[in-house]
Amino acid sequence: MRGICAFLFTLLLAVPAFAMLPAEQPYRIGFNGRIATDVYIDGKGPFSFLIDTASSRSLMFEHVRKQLNLNQSQSEMLKIYGINDVGEAMPVRPKTLQVAGESVPGMTMGVLPDHGNGPDGVLGTDFLARYFVVLDRSAMRLRLLEPGSGSSSAFDDWTAATLTSRPFKNFDIRFWYLDTRFNDKKLSALFDLGAAMTMLNWQAAEKLGVHQSRYAANGPPPEILQDILGKSAPAVQLFGLDVRMYSRQWNQQNAIVADAPVFDYFDLEEKPAAIVGLGLLGNNSLAIDFQGGHLFVGPTTKEKGS
Repeated sequence: MRGICAFLFTLLLAVPAFAMLPAEQPYRIGFNGRIATDVYIDGKGPFSFLIDTASSRSLMFEHVRKQLNLNQSQSEMLKIYGINDVGEAMPVRPKTLQVAGESVPGMTMGVLPDHGNGPDGVLGTDFLARYFVVLDRSAMRLRLLEPGSGSSSAFDDWTAATLTSRPFKNFDIRFWYLDTRFNDKKLSALFDLGAAMTMLNWQAAEKLGVHQSRYAANGPPPEILQDILGKSAPAVQLFGLDVRMYSRQWNQQNAIVADAPVFDYFDLEEKPAAIVGLGLLGNNSLAIDFQGGHLFVGPTTKEKGS
């Protein structure tokens, strides 16, 4: 009997981490309209982390590092790409990062300086892409399923859009893009659930018939917004756009047009491009198959009072 128990214990140790799936927990809308959920690090928390499909690295803020008493884990700093800037972050390596009961051991995270009363950190694709991720908007539940085609069959009646993974310049980092039509003009769009608004660059706006020369007299954005919207070209807001993703269409959508630094960082500055995230998809249930390269867009949940 003792030998059988030892054999069974060995089998349990050999089972991959996702064998306990599916796992789920609540998520919420906060921090200027972005998605947040609870994260435990080294058994401590919960900490409130943003879910961000355009962050290749999971991050924590300095107050969390202090609370966990984590030291720098390697001599080289981490390069961090964000909508405002490119910077460096201290690397730390907690023993475990846990979401919905799913633990990932020994994952290197970056540490950012504290900034106001924001979230505790960012949950990036280094964690998310290990799973088939479902955001059930009606129940406000985050579900983690086994990666691969076996999980996608439950979403056959949802709109399936192709997620194209592309490497980032000369770094071993990948981001995901969607073919999206704005007023029936095809644009390459960065899939960014960390973005609370839809954004187009001026090449995309020109393709839609909105000409930068018409707004040249406006000058650059106000100085307080230039880190986000760019320092030279004007920024304008477009209203009433029709946006289509395969068979799913959203009407009367708004978007910001700007030559924002984020387009440079993601190597999109030389072609018509967009960033789509919660500004377009926030009221839809979503199922993200990173491994299979599909985004499934499910039912729309109306806001209360609408």
